[in-house]
Amino acid sequence: MKIGIDARVASWHIGSGLGNYTSQIISNLKYIDSLNTYMLFYPEKKDHSLVNLYRSTHEDEKERRGDFWKQMYGTEWDKDPKVDVFHNTVNGIGIPSKGSHRLVITLHDLIPYIMPETVDKPHLDYVLRHTPEAISRADKIITVSQHSKKDIMRYFNVPKEKVEVIYHAADKIFQPIDKGEAKKKITETYGIASPYILYLGGFSPRKNIARLIRAFHMICHEFDEDFKLVILGEPSRTYVNLKKLTQKLGVEDKVIFTGFVPTNDLPLFYNGCACFVYPSLYEGFGLPPLEAAACGVPVVTSKVSSIPEIMGQSCTYIDPFEIVDIAQGMYDTIMDQELRSRLIGKGLDQTKKFSWEKASLETLRVYDSLST
Repeated sequence: MKIGIDARVASWHIGSGLGNYTSQIISNLKYIDSLNTYMLFYPEKKDHSLVNLYRSTHEDEKERRGDFWKQMYGTEWDKDPKVDVFHNTVNGIGIPSKGSHRLVITLHDLIPYIMPETVDKPHLDYVLRHTPEAISRADKIITVSQHSKKDIMRYFNVPKEKVEVIYHAADKIFQPIDKGEAKKKITETYGIASPYILYLGGFSPRKNIARLIRAFHMICHEFDEDFKLVILGEPSRTYVNLKKLTQKLGVEDKVIFTGFVPTNDLPLFYNGCACFVYPSLYEGFGLPPLEAAACGVPVVTSKVSSIPEIMGQSCTYIDPFEIVDIAQGMYDTIMDQELRSRLIGKGLDQTKKFSWEKASLETLRVYDSLST
């Protein structure tokens, strides 16, 4: 078969969850499939032609676009891609309008339908307008958890046979390293010398960072050491309000917003933290808790949506709507050494259940199922 993969998100959205997913699937398929022919699709800068970059020397020419979503909405594959299977990896946004190919879409979650108030209006409008057609046209839908599969079946009346669950995984760079060395490098590079609780995972309102800051405020003076709350990530539209909240609570010197952090530094932050906290209100998968567990640190996270499905019994679970519960979960996980040790061991075991090699093999089976 000739298989086309929509590589826009891997080429334009470096460092994002969508980009990482697409890049991992592409790079692993190279080594496990020698029978099929692959073509990566994205508009070239010069003439917007469709180019076969699979196994080519130009494969690493990528960019981080500030206008990513605008570019995604504006892409129209107005030519027949002339492949047997076309795989759109970004929620069905921008599927080809012509061609006799079979269509696979990866629909990561239904957040625009479930929590529309947390989605920017242009993105919300586009998704609500185009997702039903993409789902209708798809021969197979890949999603990332049983929880998301149930959402898709419920909202769109899709038969269960049409939806395949293929789990994500933590990248191999996320692994335990010397904790002292990690802390030393964090101090040298970012000036963070105090012990810290870590959050990363974006600034959408559904990530629940305001309640996290309020919970930290409740316990930050209960420790013998000067604990900080470190929040990683590029500023977004909620950033200013979060900074104002730290000032209102009088913890602006204890809550550190680092801004963008390169991917290669993330294992340092994970390994250096006292615990990782992820109080999200909804996730299709929720990769950061798995990354943290793979680094051998205890995780505090929400017992909602897909997270318990992914993390099993390896976390301290909290009610993300209850600030006191978030605070208690963080405090107990830091102070109870027996609990910490148990969570670290269970977390490392849990991460072994997931791999990008396995995800890519399962993706290849989806392609093969459409060959007849």
